[in-house]
Amino acid sequence: MLTGVRASAYCTLAALLLTGPPATAQTPTAPPAATTFNVFVRSMPVGFERVELIQDSGGWIIRSRGDLAHPINLQNRRFEIKYDEQWRPRSLTIQGIRNDAPFSLQTTFDETGATSAVEQAGQQATLSEPTPADAVVLPEYFFAAYEAFAARLAGAEIGAQFSVFVPPQGATLAKLDGISTSRIETPSAVINARVHNLLFEQAGAPVAVAVWTDAGQRLVRVTIPQAGLDVAREDVVSVSARVRQVSHAGDEDTRIESEGFSLAVTITTPVDHPRPVGGWPAVLLVASSSSTDRDGTVSGVPILGQIANALADAGYLTLRYDRRGSGRSGGRSESASVEIHADDARALVRHLDRRDDVDQDRITLLGHGDGGWVAMIAARRERRADNLVLVGTPAGTGTELILEQQRAALDQLAAPEAERAANIRLQRQIHDAVLDGGTWNGVPEAMRSQADTPWFRSFLEFDAADTLRRTRQPLLILRGSLDQQVGPHHAEQLEVVARTRRREATVEMLTLGGLDHVLVETASSDQPAYGDLSRSSVSQLFTSGLINWLARTR
Repeated sequence: MLTGVRASAYCTLAALLLTGPPATAQTPTAPPAATTFNVFVRSMPVGFERVELIQDSGGWIIRSRGDLAHPINLQNRRFEIKYDEQWRPRSLTIQGIRNDAPFSLQTTFDETGATSAVEQAGQQATLSEPTPADAVVLPEYFFAAYEAFAARLAGAEIGAQFSVFVPPQGATLAKLDGISTSRIETPSAVINARVHNLLFEQAGAPVAVAVWTDAGQRLVRVTIPQAGLDVAREDVVSVSARVRQVSHAGDEDTRIESEGFSLAVTITTPVDHPRPVGGWPAVLLVASSSSTDRDGTVSGVPILGQIANALADAGYLTLRYDRRGSGRSGGRSESASVEIHADDARALVRHLDRRDDVDQDRITLLGHGDGGWVAMIAARRERRADNLVLVGTPAGTGTELILEQQRAALDQLAAPEAERAANIRLQRQIHDAVLDGGTWNGVPEAMRSQADTPWFRSFLEFDAADTLRRTRQPLLILRGSLDQQVGPHHAEQLEVVARTRRREATVEMLTLGGLDHVLVETASSDQPAYGDLSRSSVSQLFTSGLINWLARTR
């Protein structure tokens, strides 16, 4: 169920009874049908799950098959769970291969509990667990099971609690902590989705999970930020789909020409500020490669969209855009290097410079995450860029960054030493194959298709220090004190390099207490990732710090 809490999922836990009234399950109004969900880990596609929802005389049947590559490594040969008409579980059957070892699970449910027959690597066991009769069953990494949760959530109110059973042994409690809406524009329809923010009990800190449903009570998306996991129905992750999570009265969606194609952009102008004689100061917002759209959405937080709104309210014109090959922009991302993505940013800077309502002497480039790398290159090459802001941006090379983040992820998962060494060895082999013509033998095809591209090669080769050293603009480096994705040493290294620039342009570094990588206030550094999804707003600490610096930098 929850990547990164694998140890607790398979230990024996006491069953937790509902402390509040149970939510009434709803009958899906959309006709039962098969659909495909795409699975992403830290924004990289790792496979799919084909899901069927069937209604029969006894209730509901959910079936699926799928294939998930590294780091999950699961072949789903057969998944079937049966529920009665009230969405109470009756039986569960799983057959698959996990980490190259076959396994099977057969669970039956009655009024008192669940009994599971487990076979893995030739070993058999029978396990019993007291489980509430109306528990939601969520086997780890079998996302079709969330179809039942979607039906249960349809009639639930904030504060509702659900017993959750993680086969073969493991019970926990999930609380509905918040409900919001999101508009998704797909190639064929507009989906007005409900986003259910849940907190799953776990020793140490709760795990935040967002479950998206459509008007027919069907599953649309599941996101688990702590694991960097995103499972989305294929229509909502289509290249032409767009999720609208933020809007502003000054928004204008348009297209701007780059080299041979156009970029889909949103320009936001101030509506509560009179236009200055020389035009508004402008900020070009550059998303990280891990974001899903022009709003810079990472782990459910539309970072750049919220920043754009705050800047517009403060009297700044902003432009944000879908990167080439994503969202509604043309071009192909995998065939474009980091430098080519920077050329797109330059084209947008030049567009801002030509506008009558923009102050040509106050155009700022702001990049989040590795979007800061794109902003760096554009600033180095583009004289029309007057200021540079780097937010949660890594220092060093792409090769160093990937290995650092992989080690951190393995630490978070508490992976056994043998598994840890194998993963690091595989990652190094991929780097050698991309950069030095090394062998691809033993590398899964899905991983090779992602890595053997001009973009990934340029990412590995990119050297942030070398690029930053050749910029000339006044620079602001911003980071959250609880950013666990890009540690504090990155900002420190960037500051040291920036102060050695020949032009001696001003440099300021600002560390914002209590903020994580997505600029949301987080309760504790002990919480592994992005915390409570219900608090998904970019902190005012960040927007105030940014606006104050922009006001001082003329």
